Amino acid sequence: MADTDPKYRQVIEWVKENIAAGHFKPGDRLMSEAELSAKFGLSRQTIRHATGELANEGLVTRVRGSGTYIGGALQPRVREHRFQTIAVVSTFYESYIFPPTLKGIERVLSKAGYSMQVSFTDNKITREEAILKTLLEKDNVDGLIVEPAKSALPNPNVRYYRELLRTGIPVLCFNAFYPDLDVPCVRIDDAGISGKAADLLIDAGHRKIAGIFKSDDGQGKLRYQGYLETLLGRGIPFNEKNVVWIDTTDYRDLSAVADNLFRRIADCTGVVCYNDEVAYQVIDLALKRDMRIPDDLSVVGIDDSYLGGVSRVPFTSFPHPKELLGKKTAENMLQMISNPDFDGNYLFDSEPVRRESIRRIITNGISAES
Repeated sequence: MADTDPKYRQVIEWVKENIAAGHFKPGDRLMSEAELSAKFGLSRQTIRHATGELANEGLVTRVRGSGTYIGGALQPRVREHRFQTIAVVSTFYESYIFPPTLKGIERVLSKAGYSMQVSFTDNKITREEAILKTLLEKDNVDGLIVEPAKSALPNPNVRYYRELLRTGIPVLCFNAFYPDLDVPCVRIDDAGISGKAADLLIDAGHRKIAGIFKSDDGQGKLRYQGYLETLLGRGIPFNEKNVVWIDTTDYRDLSAVADNLFRRIADCTGVVCYNDEVAYQVIDLALKRDMRIPDDLSVVGIDDSYLGGVSRVPFTSFPHPKELLGKKTAENMLQMISNPDFDGNYLFDSEPVRRESIRRIITNGISAES
């Protein structure tokens, strides 16, 4: 390829060479846009341009939400019959997030003449697999709204989602998404909001700020990203030992890992918590250790649930839109059913509800702005 050729041409030539050599066969799934972008060092827009040109030449088929396939991959089936039913799959029902989210979904779908088929995975991929297999076998829904299970980890169930997409069932995630599944998601700006949480502590004069994040959900990684980028961007020292990762088992009862948690954040004056459930438990455990909140440790949560107000020390938190998120999710699903090319992605922002959990640190007689 000549140096003057457009950059996207190298992707096209690479695909053609692999087809000619027999490495790529009809029906094979091409690498994802993200993988091709990393391989060639090109933007996803450039990669999309290249696969578009290949599609125009009939060498690949792009299946929305499923991927790009070599040659004559099956196109999604056009679903002519409507069941007026949407499957809704969530992780936990007892969480403070899902009941109002479900209420928002139900209100919009009911008004449009749709019913819901609700299932819960308990954040387990085995349970998620069983639900997806049932959906494929019965084939009696018009769309799937899903909160992914353990969205930060590789998931073998992605193949079932792709099969649903091939049958013409639109899939829309809420709260989190699978990085290797190209479907839209309605969620809060996890990275941006976590960054704002770190900003609150920095603005109050804190310079040693810990973070507690969930390791097996995508929100945890994004919230860590926002926390980290804010600290580095504002010149605040970052120490990896002050970041505590917890999984779903730890998350339900932090007392089991409390010794390690408080040992790792012992030299910090503030902490950004993954969500309100974590913040609530951290405050309770800290008080049991005769720590003073916020004098010894300032705490910020995310979600602004009822826990922020009933905690022994009411804590600052960022509201999750809950019912509004549910309404937007349902609205976007209805749009996706009527228009397969509709972009169902949506990002909510949030501003803090301030309570009593952040201490303003005074340096040289001057109080930091809160």
